[in-house]
Amino acid sequence: MSKNKFRDLIVYEIYPTSFKDSNGDGVGDLKGITSKLDYIKETGFNAVWLNPFYKSPFLDGGYDVEDFFDVDPKFGTLKDFRKLSKEAHKKDIRIIVDLVAGHASFRNPDFLKSAQAQRNEYSDLFIWNDNPWDKGNSLISGMFDRHGCYMVNFFAHQPAFNYGFKQITHPEWQMSYQDKRTFLAREYMLRVMRFWLNNGADGFRVDMADSLVKNDEDKSATIEVWKWMFKKIRKEYPDVFFVSEWSYPKRSFEAGFDADFVLDHWDNFYHRFFRSDQSTRGDSIFHGNNDISFTLKDMRDRFSAAEKKKAHLALISGNHDTWRIANYLSHEELKVFYMMLFCLPGIPFVLYGDEIEMKTSDLPSKDGGYQRTGTRIPMIWDDKEPYHGFTSAKDPYLPFNRENTVSVKQAMKDKDSLYHFICELISLRKRIRDLRDPHVEIKEKNRVFFFTRGRYLLIVNTSKKDYIFKGKLIFSTGTEGNVLPPGSAVLVYESLRIQKV
Repeated sequence: MSKNKFRDLIVYEIYPTSFKDSNGDGVGDLKGITSKLDYIKETGFNAVWLNPFYKSPFLDGGYDVEDFFDVDPKFGTLKDFRKLSKEAHKKDIRIIVDLVAGHASFRNPDFLKSAQAQRNEYSDLFIWNDNPWDKGNSLISGMFDRHGCYMVNFFAHQPAFNYGFKQITHPEWQMSYQDKRTFLAREYMLRVMRFWLNNGADGFRVDMADSLVKNDEDKSATIEVWKWMFKKIRKEYPDVFFVSEWSYPKRSFEAGFDADFVLDHWDNFYHRFFRSDQSTRGDSIFHGNNDISFTLKDMRDRFSAAEKKKAHLALISGNHDTWRIANYLSHEELKVFYMMLFCLPGIPFVLYGDEIEMKTSDLPSKDGGYQRTGTRIPMIWDDKEPYHGFTSAKDPYLPFNRENTVSVKQAMKDKDSLYHFICELISLRKRIRDLRDPHVEIKEKNRVFFFTRGRYLLIVNTSKKDYIFKGKLIFSTGTEGNVLPPGSAVLVYESLRIQKV
């Protein structure tokens, strides 16, 4: 896949535990995902992002990797992954896997070698200080025989790979990121990339992409490390796709990523436009908030950064770390949201089940999910009780949210369902080149937003009054004539030039 075709990607995110169980043990698996590739293809997606399926203690949903080079037995085998990739490629579906670049599990055998008292080839692969009694910030002591504490990247069980430090505050044990000893971590991660690319992966979503070099406030050293790794891996695999969990496009694109996620952070347009509520920092713009100037600036800055670097924003319906979008918006409001998702520049990412309006439930923590656990619940395939086609086991690994009453089977039959609305939008995006173009002009007047997409105009009405629009109607959430009611959106064709698709 050439770089200029990344804009054609439409990605479906799958949390393997909860998508489809093929063997009746209550846990989703790779064979289950393979069995549903036709559904993914028919819906219109041409790429799948798989959350971690590597061998793991699952103290953080698989982001605590015990073995970077194998599949966890509950998901199947490496042969099953190869089969999944092969079948996906037959259907022109790309496979994107999670790359956990900043840390491993404290059960990872290479970390355990670094934790040995005697020096060995892995001693410098992870960050250790030289004193088990010096328990500073993010340092864990007393777990292993090595005379020192290991540094963590997130949870206590996730030791940080040693990409070095930018600012050295403890020269007795901290290494510069330019120290050749820290290149062991870079080479290790390149080996992980090569392994999965050779086994059928097409790209990577990089977890915590900005977390490599420590004491690196402006991330310039981390950017330098990524540039070094990209120079090597792209020479060997020129079509590999990288999307960062960074949510800072200028830095991400400077590092060399093809796309950067716009995450559900309170300080960006995604959260402000649709997800903010009274329990956080006030209502969203869609529900009456007046902080429009910040949202407009943030949108323009992010889209401009992507266009300048010939890169892409990765726009999400949600992901495994957020509450689902259906918790915030009604059925009709969701249509407006998806019109923006598929009609704006960037690469759309849809979390499994969002297409059938699944909601997050409030569940006790499992696998280190905490408040995220209720988003990672099983997919609802049919209306058969009790487990809706997900599993034949007596108990699924995670429970269903009984508020979710729409199944895939039901949604596919209902022509008025959100599922069909999304299918039509995906088809529209594929047909109209302008909707995939990186350039967008953004304006707002009296709470009506205008997004110019080449010869097309997306209009979103967040006001309390009807808006009269001009132009040829292409697609809408529902209008009467040329009247756009409050809380709705329309795509119109403005130019008299011949349409090119």
